[in-house]
Amino acid sequence: MTRPVTLRLDDPDYDRLLAEASHLGVKPGTLARVLLHASLSRSAERRGEGDARGLDALDRLAALTADLPAVDAARVAADVRVELDRRPRIKPA
Repeated sequence: MTRPVTLRLDDPDYDRLLAEASHLGVKPGTLARVLLHASLSRSAERRGEGDARGLDALDRLAALTADLPAVDAARVAADVRVELDRRPRIKPA
């Protein structure tokens, strides 16, 4: 079972998350979840309660995305906006 969590980030932190997620080819929420899991695992390890599953997950994620081309998410969004602006608008009846 998973539970939703709302996380508020300031602009610089969100920009860093977005850039890293784009570099890895994953959604920002996915990367945030992986990073949180890794941090909690490391915290448990420091207390002697955990293992390296979180770090292993990050390693697997990096391996899975290593061959993907880099994507500039901001550029893709800008291109889509231009394309949408070119389309005719349908007025409600």
